Amino acid sequence: MLDVHGRNIEYLRISVTRDCNLNCLYCKPGTACRNDDRFRLLSPADYGKIVRTAAELGIRKVRITGGEPLVRRDIYEIISVISSVEGINDISMSTNGIHLEQSVHRLKDAGLTRVNVSLDSLNEDNFRKITGVNKLHDVLNGIRKAVIYGLVPVKTNTVLIKGLNDHEIDDFFGLARDMELDVRFIELMPVGEFGEENRGKIVYNSGIIAAHPELVPVESGNSSEPARYYTVDGYKGRIGFISPISSSFCSCCDRIRLTCDGKIKPCLGNNREVDIVELLDDPEGLKAMISRTVFEKPERNSFEDNFVSSRKMNEIGG
Repeated sequence: MLDVHGRNIEYLRISVTRDCNLNCLYCKPGTACRNDDRFRLLSPADYGKIVRTAAELGIRKVRITGGEPLVRRDIYEIISVISSVEGINDISMSTNGIHLEQSVHRLKDAGLTRVNVSLDSLNEDNFRKITGVNKLHDVLNGIRKAVIYGLVPVKTNTVLIKGLNDHEIDDFFGLARDMELDVRFIELMPVGEFGEENRGKIVYNSGIIAAHPELVPVESGNSSEPARYYTVDGYKGRIGFISPISSSFCSCCDRIRLTCDGKIKPCLGNNREVDIVELLDDPEGLKAMISRTVFEKPERNSFEDNFVSSRKMNEIGG
């Protein structure tokens, strides 16, 4: 499925809830991430209709996001429905890892193939300061169990914030030294109040790379992969860098997003979204709308243009 700029769009990121059991600084500071009772979430059947239509158009990969996907009680049914869609060959999940340890076996049985885990500190006090909870031990146990159960490659995502957790960079490197996982650093994006007001606290990945000459670049066979990976001699895992601010990957972006209230969002750094809820019982209309929305996908994000997002990150999906 090509957009107007010739990019092949084959990756759909699906949010299943904006509810979350954390209160991370950079996501939605000061209030818990909870759904409004009047807020209509898409059902497992709805997701099935949308993913089947998207697969007919060329979508091959699906990532399940939130909020926190594992707080949704029917998450295993949602995964099972999606995994049954012909043409979908990769189903991953982004999670904060709080409930991962006890969920790994059911996730794999439902059809999940791999998992990404948000991990912004390896220090218990700092983890609590960033996330609002004292659950670091649970997250680390979940990561280890995901590796054991084969939800691989397991990837950790760390948003570095100057003066808050950037002193832990070498500690994160240590995870890749000791475990077979991808440890990834993501530059703080101006999405939501915290990101918009703290552009001066961005930790640029180029500085980390320059400070670690032991990093050896890994050739990627996938030009649409936003992370650039490195190995270090003697490490079991890899180090990855996602740099949406300092090194935009818009020219090879292959993804669109679906919010949990039924809006197609073609670009994270753009406020355009298209409501498809009224088309769920109109297969041809749904296909035409998704196709048109993909075709009109913006050429690039607006992060360099003092972008102000109309949604907070938990309302979009990570």
